[in-house]
Amino acid sequence: MPPDPDTASPIIAGIRESARELTALNSIARIATADLELRPMLQRIVDALHEYFGWEFIACVTVDQREGRFVCEAFYSAVPTDMHVGYSRKLGSGVVGEVALNGVSIDIENDVAKRANFIATLQGTRSELCVPVKHNGRVLAVLDVESATPGAFRGQRVLLETVAEQIAGALAAARLHEELRRRVELLAMMSDLSRNAFEARNFDQALERIAEFIRQRFRLENCAIVLVNPEGRLSMRALAGAVNPAVLPAGEWPQDRGIVPRAYRTGEAQYVPDVALDPDYLMNNPLVRSELALPIRVHDRLLGVINMESRGTDSFDAHNRTMLEALATQVAGAIHLASAARRMAEVNQLLEQRSSELETANAQLRHANVALHRLSQRDGLTGVANRRRFDAQLETLWLDACARQDRLALFMIDLDHFKAYNDNFGHLAGDDCLRRAASALDDALAAHGAELARYGGEEFVAVLPSVDDQQALAIAEQLRAALTALNIPHPNGSPITTSIGVATCKPVASGTAERLFQRADAALYEAKRRQRNCVVLAPPE
Repeated sequence: MPPDPDTASPIIAGIRESARELTALNSIARIATADLELRPMLQRIVDALHEYFGWEFIACVTVDQREGRFVCEAFYSAVPTDMHVGYSRKLGSGVVGEVALNGVSIDIENDVAKRANFIATLQGTRSELCVPVKHNGRVLAVLDVESATPGAFRGQRVLLETVAEQIAGALAAARLHEELRRRVELLAMMSDLSRNAFEARNFDQALERIAEFIRQRFRLENCAIVLVNPEGRLSMRALAGAVNPAVLPAGEWPQDRGIVPRAYRTGEAQYVPDVALDPDYLMNNPLVRSELALPIRVHDRLLGVINMESRGTDSFDAHNRTMLEALATQVAGAIHLASAARRMAEVNQLLEQRSSELETANAQLRHANVALHRLSQRDGLTGVANRRRFDAQLETLWLDACARQDRLALFMIDLDHFKAYNDNFGHLAGDDCLRRAASALDDALAAHGAELARYGGEEFVAVLPSVDDQQALAIAEQLRAALTALNIPHPNGSPITTSIGVATCKPVASGTAERLFQRADAALYEAKRRQRNCVVLAPPE
């Protein structure tokens, strides 16, 4: 018998419905496994649901547990609606927010408006089916369908929950991919930011480059870096974009008004989606709609605030705020390092300055010591060697003559009748006479590689190595002639003359120069006894 048409029709309709559902699920499965970005994938799934089931309104929202909000990623609507991509509300608000928060499906067959938590986004909605998309027990998204027809989704709950199960894995993978992409983007951004900062010539240019980099990357109206100055006041150190100079005179930020001081006082990020609603906002640009102020912190120390302003809210969406907070941490480190480098440079500059000053002072001290040593070795009146220098020179030459078994000659020189000269012409003339006599005698000795020393009063001494008796006598006569040639008048009517006693010996290591002195002094005494103006050689021993 042929089947009863009245009986066969529902069966056939059921088979066709099942086939349609299987086809839809198969199509959605292919879309979910395709290599698509998150939003394009969800939009194609929404479009497929409309294509197979003709539902009036379909939306897919993702859940951000950290922000406590859900965001519309894809939707279809055959009638006017408030829904749009990017539409966002707090978790728990409305039917969708309730499912996103609790993870339990809600199926309203008749009048949704009677539900206490209902928020209308579609005019005339009567029925709504809302199911969670969960992966490993965590709500990732919500599928929501609505209609102006009561009972429009009767018997569709299992189907929509199956669709949710199909896309859960793909959604988790897409989120992971998106997170990895964002991390790569953040790392690249951090690298670019660091390069811009460290290629700067100085600290201020580094701050300016950081501000300009952030402004361009996030399409901001302006970006300012505000740091605490040594007086503890907030001061703008870098600005990309423009601000009203009347608001920031001389670059100093108001300390008690504005979102920036609030961020600094609280030490917490300040995000203002609509600056017109914030009583602390300081208007400097009528085009600005939103503001984000992020504290710059190194460990527990607040360095200042990065302040950013935008014409819209897209620049400060959840993703961008996360990236900016990470960048603020890096900027804090860069500022800390730049500050440390600047302080180190200042310290190094100060050290270089002090080192230069110390080197100059040491050089001056060395010159002063040389000069002092020279003065300590020189007679203050005549400028020739003094008794101290002569004693040291005699000791050195004595030891050297001992080592070489060489001879040494000692000359004792005394100006004749000098007391009478002083008494007659006065001490000033006497001093001048001593200076002229010393200079002439020293010049004569220099020809033999020796120098004159003042022994005391008008008496001078000299010591010469490698000189025998005859050579010593000849040199002594040269000295006497050099003084006579000065022709310095004496009160007795003749020029100033000198008497010279000479003694020579071959020094031995066990001996001293004392005996040589005694012999030269005795020879000088003999020269004076012989009416002066002569040279006497001490007899050999």
